[in-house]
Amino acid sequence: MSTVLERSIAGDRIARVASVEESAGAQVASGALWLAVGAGVGMCVAGFWNVKFVDGLGVSAFVSPVIGAFQGKASQFSELGAGFGALFAVVAGLAATATASSLATFTMLPLLAFAGARSRSAMAAWRLPVIMTAAVTLIGALYGAFIGRMGPDGGAAFNAGSVRGAQSFVVFSALGIVMLGWSAVEGGLLPGVVRRASPITRAFFGEPATKAAVAGAVVGAFAIGRPLAVFREFLLYAAQPASAGYGAVVMAMQSLASVFIPVALLAFGLTFAGDRIETWTQTSPRRSALVSAGALAAGGAFLIFYWGITREWPALGRWGFQLGIYNK
Repeated sequence: MSTVLERSIAGDRIARVASVEESAGAQVASGALWLAVGAGVGMCVAGFWNVKFVDGLGVSAFVSPVIGAFQGKASQFSELGAGFGALFAVVAGLAATATASSLATFTMLPLLAFAGARSRSAMAAWRLPVIMTAAVTLIGALYGAFIGRMGPDGGAAFNAGSVRGAQSFVVFSALGIVMLGWSAVEGGLLPGVVRRASPITRAFFGEPATKAAVAGAVVGAFAIGRPLAVFREFLLYAAQPASAGYGAVVMAMQSLASVFIPVALLAFGLTFAGDRIETWTQTSPRRSALVSAGALAAGGAFLIFYWGITREWPALGRWGFQLGIYNK
């Protein structure tokens, strides 16, 4: 009798282990599918990206109506003054909103929206856009201090085409890898890595505020690699007084302007659709994680393909131009 009972208990344990393994396998498979789809979307957007149209649209919408032609503004610093740098910062930031150097910002919004919906209160949810914006501003200010400290001669050398190309290649490729790794964690593709982390570490990085801060740091670093022509002219302008303080202030303003629209969208969603997002997140927590992972994968794949792969092998990109859809 005892032998039969022991065999029955052992059989139940084996069945439970098999069920858990099957469930874990299904989660990995679903996560891999969402990441593959997201990465595929990101690569397609990068392949068909029309840089001339998008960059020109930002300049014509935000820059030209306010300050006119941006070319050569840095050489007019003595005439235009330090105050003009603040205006230049805002329009340059707004112009960069939907360019290839900032597009991935929008792919982080689902993650932050779901994290905000899971917050304990509306006040806690509203902290996320603030935390993200603060992180972006901090990175921008530090980068601006570096640019300002170099002065006009150092800024001109730093703005050379070869430097800009290498800078954008390394920075955006690295950030794309970070976003892909983050998407793999959110999608449940790295359960072993997550389990090896301490409970305190898992709790810390699982906090909505931490996710908002990390997202803000990534988005803030976009400015470090940004080769946008109007942005580079703004950097030269910021370097003219050879002041780290001035560079930090105007660069922080540029960073704020560059995330104004995505942060406003996040705040709008949490304000007017927060209850619906919370309900959907609670009823389908796994699905919300997959949506977040897919969006992050799209952003990461876009950065890697557009700024990394096609810079090394140009023939692999510019699909719209190669197919004759866009005019060269």
